[in-house]
Amino acid sequence: MISTCMIDHSDQVLVCLGELCTSVDYSDVTFLVQNEQIPAHRAILAARSEYFRALLYGGLKESNQSKITLDVSSTAFKQLLRYIYTGSSELKDMEVDDILTLLGLVHQYGITAFVKAISDYLYGVLTVANVFTIADEARLLDLAELADKCYEFMDGNACSVIKHDSLSNLSFDTLVMVLGRERFKHIEEIEIFQAVHKWCQNNDVAEGKKKILYEKVQYSAIPRNNLLQIVRPTGVVNSEHLLNIISIQDGIGLHPYQPPPGKTTNKDVAANARVTWIMAGQVHRAYFDLRKPYLINYVHLTLVSNEKLYKPVSSPYRPMAGQERLSVSSDGASWSTVFVGTSGTSYFALNTSINFPIYPVRYIRFETPLYTPHSGISLSAMLNQ
Repeated sequence: MISTCMIDHSDQVLVCLGELCTSVDYSDVTFLVQNEQIPAHRAILAARSEYFRALLYGGLKESNQSKITLDVSSTAFKQLLRYIYTGSSELKDMEVDDILTLLGLVHQYGITAFVKAISDYLYGVLTVANVFTIADEARLLDLAELADKCYEFMDGNACSVIKHDSLSNLSFDTLVMVLGRERFKHIEEIEIFQAVHKWCQNNDVAEGKKKILYEKVQYSAIPRNNLLQIVRPTGVVNSEHLLNIISIQDGIGLHPYQPPPGKTTNKDVAANARVTWIMAGQVHRAYFDLRKPYLINYVHLTLVSNEKLYKPVSSPYRPMAGQERLSVSSDGASWSTVFVGTSGTSYFALNTSINFPIYPVRYIRFETPLYTPHSGISLSAMLNQ
């Protein structure tokens, strides 16, 4: 005789509940959604959702109504009911826009587990074509984890997403945030300009917002031919400003350091740099003054070789925590961070060569919790093309 202490026929229960979903059998409430009548069962909805418990049994006017009108997508609402009745939902055949509509509805109704499941699914279907749309929705719904996944994807595909047509549909706030990310500061300035200009042409926003976006572009780092052939015809930069930009480029030695065809420029403009250290708490800053501004896009650091500096923060050999970073400036007042090392390791001791977009640079700042004036740090700086 075989006996068991556990009987599990839950799959049969789910099948029966699934058959009741949107069925008129035993239905005691009807939802009017986009001119469609969708039958449902109060007890099941209330048992599975606090939103419906409050709506149907919380003393609101809907508690006494047999028909309730909802201003939502009927497709998304039926997907939601399917999840409530069975605990499952099939997303793979849905368009991303429909999934995002469903996500917004589920978030509105506070069904946390379903929100998490949809977010997890979206992580796996991120593409260059849809990442901006998903990021905007995640930001709108304040879904930080989903938004971070989108930003990580953008960082890894920055050169592709900045050129994609979908960028024009991105919200202003999200675009500003994206352009401020470190990875996007490594993209050629002319590509940043073209992306910003295309967005401004395709979005009817206040001139003040357009001004903010156009000011994100470092025009002096755009090659002369692109300034004249791409930027000038748009009218974004007036003639006087354009002449000032060209004057700045001439003044910082753009032409003397243009390589001949087929050659790479490798003149070290930091050979005679003056070095000054500022010790402030756990962050030590080494300032390299090149004595006059140059256009550069490459820095090579020569650092003390010390295995102890590579240890993680938790290691007893690690003297202090913090991130290393390399920044550049043309005037010593306004700084652009060109690279940030990972917290917990001496990133620059393992990765001494840093490439970045072309900047007009006189000052280079290396921030570190690991090195001091006695470490013998030096660097080379040049324009590589």
